[in-house]
Amino acid sequence: MVTRSEVKTVILDNKYISEAEIWQNENFEGEKYSWLIKCKLDVLNEWLPIMIGIPKSWEINLFDFYLLEELPFIPHINKKGKLCLFDLEGTMIYPEFKGLLHQCILRAKDLISDGILGNNKEDFLREFDSYFALLDNNSTAKVAFPDNKNHFNIKFCEKVNGTKKTRNKQIVNGRKGDQKTSYFASFNQEDFSTWGVHSTQKNGIYLWINPTEYIYPPNIFDYSLERYLNELLAFVDVRVFNKLRNKCSGDLVLFFEIQQDIKTVSNCGFRIKKPKFMENNKVELVGCDCIIPISIERVDVNYLSSRTMFSSNKIADKSVLLIGCGSIGGYVFHNLIKSGCKNITLVDDDVMKPANIFRHFLGAESAYCNKAKALVNYAKKALPMVYIKAISKRIEEAIFDGDIDFTDFDYIVSATGSHTINRWINEYMLKNRILKTVFYIWNEPLDIGCHVARINISNEGDYKNLFAINDTGVIDLSSYASSGQHFTKMYSGCTGTFIPYSSTLSSESSTLFIEMLKSDLEERIQKNIIVSKKGDDYFFKKAGFFVSSRYSNQKERYLEMPICEIGKDDI
Repeated sequence: MVTRSEVKTVILDNKYISEAEIWQNENFEGEKYSWLIKCKLDVLNEWLPIMIGIPKSWEINLFDFYLLEELPFIPHINKKGKLCLFDLEGTMIYPEFKGLLHQCILRAKDLISDGILGNNKEDFLREFDSYFALLDNNSTAKVAFPDNKNHFNIKFCEKVNGTKKTRNKQIVNGRKGDQKTSYFASFNQEDFSTWGVHSTQKNGIYLWINPTEYIYPPNIFDYSLERYLNELLAFVDVRVFNKLRNKCSGDLVLFFEIQQDIKTVSNCGFRIKKPKFMENNKVELVGCDCIIPISIERVDVNYLSSRTMFSSNKIADKSVLLIGCGSIGGYVFHNLIKSGCKNITLVDDDVMKPANIFRHFLGAESAYCNKAKALVNYAKKALPMVYIKAISKRIEEAIFDGDIDFTDFDYIVSATGSHTINRWINEYMLKNRILKTVFYIWNEPLDIGCHVARINISNEGDYKNLFAINDTGVIDLSSYASSGQHFTKMYSGCTGTFIPYSSTLSSESSTLFIEMLKSDLEERIQKNIIVSKKGDDYFFKKAGFFVSSRYSNQKERYLEMPICEIGKDDI
C-alpha cells in the first residue's frame, strides 16, 4: 500500500503540479480511491484544476485523472471529465509508483494540450462510437451491415427494456419519449434466428455515406441532434431517400455507416418520432416530436471476422472444399469459420459414433449424425451468415455423381488423414489439369507429429513425391515413424479400425494449416511445400515403436521444405 509520504513526495517533486490537497479513502464520481489528490496541472502555461485518483489496484489499472470545472470537448475525455490516459489492452504496466505517476501526469498534460490545440482531433474518429454512446437517452442496436454499400431498406426489431411501453415515460431532448429501447437490424433473415431475435420486424433505412470531409461525433456537452442529423442527410439523394421512406411506417429509424476514409468507418443511428421533412431538392428534417440517438454494435460477419486479422480478411471471400470431417476436419472447419471463411462445402459419408467424441471438435450431442451435417448444424448456431453445404458421400462418389466440381472452389483441403485418399485426389488433379491449390493434412500416431502439404500441380512436385518404393514396399518419406510398423487399433471388428492420436494433435495440425493458408492468401508461398511439426516421442517409444531417421535428424520443432526435396537424405 502506498503511504501518504510517498504520495506527497511524488506530487511535490513534480513541477507540473501545484496547490495539492491529499485525502485518504475517499470516493469521487462513484469510484473508491485509496488516495485522492485535488491539484492544478500546468497545461499551455495555464493552471487547470484536476483530480487524481489512486485506486488500491493502481499496479493493474493505473491512476484516474479528472478535469474539473469547465470541460472542453476533446478526445479521450468522458462526460465526467475523466481522461483515458492509455489503452490498457496490450499495455504492460511497470509498477514503480513514482515513475509511473509522473508518466501519467505527463500523459494527461499532453492529452489536454493536444486536445485544446486540435493536434489529436482525428482521435475522435477512432472513438466515434464511444462518444456517440455518451449522448443523452441513447438507445442501442445490434446491426449486421451489408457488404454492398448503398442506401437500402433494412429490417429491424425493437425490444423495450422493462414493462409495458405505456409506463415509465422518460424525457428525451426536452420532450416525452418511450422508455429505453434496443434494436436488432439486418438484411439477412437468418441473422434474426442466429441471434435469437423473434420479435415483429419493421422497415428502417440503412444509409451508407462517403463524406468529402471527416464527420466527427457530436459535442457531448453541447449538441443539437436535428442539426447533426441534417449534416448526415446532406450526403443522401432525396429521391432515393423518399422511395425508401415510403416503405416505412410510424417512427422513422435510420442506421448510418459513414466511410470516413479508406480505413475508418463510423456508425450511428436515430429514431425520429413524427418526422417532417422539407419538400425540396435535398433531404432536410425540419421538425419532429423528438430524436433518439442509437449507438450501434456491429454484428455483421465481415466486421466480426476482421478482429481475427490485422489487415483485410482475404479468407472471407474464398470458397473452400473440405474433404473429411473427422478429428482433423472438425478442428479445421472450426478454425476456418472462426477465421472468417463463410463459404465451405463439406464432404464426408461417415457417422459420428460415441467412440469418436473424445477426439472430435463436436461432442455427444452429435452422436449418430453424419459428421458433415453435424458441423453444418454447429456453424448455423454459432455464427451468422455462413454458407455451409454438407455432402454425405465419399469424395470419389461426390465427384462422379456431379455433386461437386473441384474447379468451383478457391481451395481444396483434404483432412481425411488418409494417404490413399490423398493420392487419389492428387491423381485426379493431375489427370484433369486442375490448377487449384490443395492442402493435405495428416497426423502421426501417438502424437509424434503432424504434417501439412501445400500443392498446386502448376508448381514443381506433387503428392507422389512423399513416397518411394523399395524391396519392402511403399515408404512414406514424410513419416516420423520407422517403416514396417503397424499402429492401427480396432474396436467392433474391422469396421472400427483407427490410428491412435489425441484431439490436441488434431487441433495443432489444423492450426498449422490455418497459418499456411494465411501465408498462401498473402502470396507468401510460391512453391509446393510440406511443413512438419515434430512432437514428443515418449509415449510412442514407450509403446515399443521406433522413430524414423527423419524424426531423429529434425532438430527444429517445425520444418518447412520443398515437397520435391523430401526424403533425399533418408532413402
